[in-house]
Formats: sequence, C-alpha cells, structure tokens
Amino acid sequence: MRIPFVLAILSAAIILQSCGTENPNRGKPIVLGDPATIVTETDSQYLQDFVADVRPLQPVAAPPAETQQPAADTAATQPEKEATVEPEKKEPEQPKEEPRQELKGNGLKANFKEVSILIPNLTTRSYKQQDLSKASGASFEMTGGKLNGNQIKLSGGKVTRISQRYQTVIVVKNELGTLVLDQLSRTTNWQALKGSGNSYTISGLDDKRLEYVKASPNSIKNAVTRAVKSKRMSRAMQQKWINSVRNVRAANQKPLVVELRSVMWKIDGKDVSGKAFQKQLRLDIPL
Repeated sequence: MRIPFVLAILSAAIILQSCGTENPNRGKPIVLGDPATIVTETDSQYLQDFVADVRPLQPVAAPPAETQQPAADTAATQPEKEATVEPEKKEPEQPKEEPRQELKGNGLKANFKEVSILIPNLTTRSYKQQDLSKASGASFEMTGGKLNGNQIKLSGGKVTRISQRYQTVIVVKNELGTLVLDQLSRTTNWQALKGSGNSYTISGLDDKRLEYVKASPNSIKNAVTRAVKSKRMSRAMQQKWINSVRNVRAANQKPLVVELRSVMWKIDGKDVSGKAFQKQLRLDIPL
C-alpha cells in the first residue's frame, strides 16, 4: 500500500515542477520552419481524418463545339444545265375529208355528216325541220314517184351494206270508201339490198310480193269494228262496214287489199377517218 502512495507523491511533484518551469519561447511569434515549434504526433488515433474529403466539383469541359461550316451554295457549284426545249407536240393529223361528189338529179335527198343519199325521181315532204349534220336518222313522206326498182345513190363515206324493211297494213276499199285496219299490220325483218359502191337497188316492194299479216274471219271483223268506232261513225254506218266484210275469209280477199305503209333503210359504213357509222332513213306512204 505504501508503494502506490509514494508514486502518487512523486507524480504530483513532477507536475508542479513542470508548471513552474517557464517556457523560454512563450510570447514569441511562431517562426515558420522552426523545428522547436513543430509538434510531432506519433499516436495513430490522432492522425485519423474525421471528415470526408471535400473535393470541389471540377468543371466538365464542354465538348468542342462543332464549327458549322456555311452550307455550300449548291446552286453556285452546280454546273448550269442547258435549258432543254421540249419538242412541240403535234396533234395527230386528221385525215382530210375529200370533197363529196355532188349527187345530181331530183328526188329524196338526205345529206348526213358522214354520207349523202339520193333516191331519184321521188317527191317528198318533211314533217319538221331536220338538221341531218347531227342526226342519225331522217323521216319523210312520199308524195309522188316510184319506189320498187329505183336506186339509192350515195356519196361521201364508204358504205358497206344497205338493209331494207317495210310495213304493210290491210285496207278495206269499197263503195263506202277506204278504211284502214291498223290492227292488221305487219313489219318485216331487215333484208340486204343488192348493190355496191355508190348505188343500191330497191327491190321487194311490188304489190304481189308484199308480206302481210295472216288474219282469220273473226279477227278481220274485230279489226273493222274497232276501226269504225275510232272514226265515231253512226251505228248504222258502222253496221254497213261490218256487213261489207262478213264473207271475207283472208286478209288479201276483196274488198281487202294489202297496202305499203312505210319503208325503212339502214345504211352501214365508215367515214373518211375509218370510224363506223349507221344511218336510218324512213319513208311513209300516205293511204
């Protein structure tokens, strides 16, 4: 127990001595580089860092700006193109229409744009003013002349065929007068006419060769009855007409006759440019 007590006394004596010893450098300025003022610490616990390293942010170097080169003036560098002159487009030449040979003579004339038609020695009249330069057909009424055996003459386009058809009707002719039986009519099929070039012959229209409707005695009587009623005849006159056909057994037996009512022609061909055309001509015959 005495040894620790002695050590305590010695320690206190040493401390008092150090406090009392005057430091010869007290009050003097610190001189940099003076080894007497340098404190050398050897304890590692006092040599540790207590704060994290502060590293100032380094400015990030901006990537070198791309130097924009001025756009090259392509218009200036491109070689000038020679102005190309497009060849003038020429419209396809239309075939020149040859002047038509004038159809001489009197008769039925129809001057269409593509073709001119003449049936000589016929006298006709028209129902209305007709502009045939824009029409595909024409109609006339015959007032005189002869059809069967006559000619159809042409000028202008190239005609390849002419076809014909006609209409017949049964007519009652007696001392009472003339009564047309519209109910007993017939229209034929198209038939080609003989001819070529600029002339075709009208045929098949003679009285003995005309086609007509076949009718029984009863159908004939009915046709007469209907016709007289449409005329608004008196009952007595109607009965006379009906009695005038009571012994008739066929449509061509007297007092019945077959009459030609109208003729139609169809003209097929090509114009001067080669385009196909078709024209129709109608001729009515008054009864």
